[in-house]
Amino acid sequence: MTRPVLFLHGGSVGGWSWAEQVPAFHDRLALAPDLPGYLSRRDEPWGDFDAVAARVAAYIDAEAGEPVDVVGLSLGGITALHLAARHPQHVASVFVTGASVLPYRWSMRMMNRVALLLWYRRFYWAGMARQFGMEGEDATWFVANCPPISRAKLTEQLREVYPGGVTRLEDIAAPLMAIAGEREMRYFHDSLDVIRAARPDATIGLAPGMHHAWNAEDPALFNRVLRSWLDERTAHPELLPSPPRGS
Repeated sequence: MTRPVLFLHGGSVGGWSWAEQVPAFHDRLALAPDLPGYLSRRDEPWGDFDAVAARVAAYIDAEAGEPVDVVGLSLGGITALHLAARHPQHVASVFVTGASVLPYRWSMRMMNRVALLLWYRRFYWAGMARQFGMEGEDATWFVANCPPISRAKLTEQLREVYPGGVTRLEDIAAPLMAIAGEREMRYFHDSLDVIRAARPDATIGLAPGMHHAWNAEDPALFNRVLRSWLDERTAHPELLPSPPRGS
């Protein structure tokens, strides 16, 4: 019997963002919850990554009852790494993409500062819907349900992420695959180097032609790459190598 798979979403969306993945893995129990503080769990605190990882571990106990393959994008990637380090008995493997492990650059902090200023403005989320390629009822639903988390809780989140090093990567024992989109900013490629240094046995790669949220940009490619990892623990041949800096 195949293991359950747990999808952890990015910081400006919710569990719904895995809509193209959950049905593609119907041979497994596929779980895509909202993280604490997000959408259906708005009333829950965020706190810190220790607290969030503990609540995700409790969710795994309740919904799966066994170790799961964890898939995380962006914020979900950070959470997946922390979950694997802090609650190894709940994690069979880790697949992350666009996970931040380095200190945020000044330019990234400024971008987030602008986002926080506009966090409760409808036009900001209408623009985000366009970026996500949403139209019609999907776009209307998205804007009506945004922001997905309060500005105060997002600020708590960023305060912990900005310095980098949320997780001691050396503490992760589970098989690990880490990816960045080929067209993501260099920061995410550099983060792969940090993961590789901490876990030389990790599988590392670049998603060809992809940006940050490539599970939505090219769902078929994402699903092929993920399927190779979940079923065989191998890198899909379409992935590009990610040579270390200076090579």
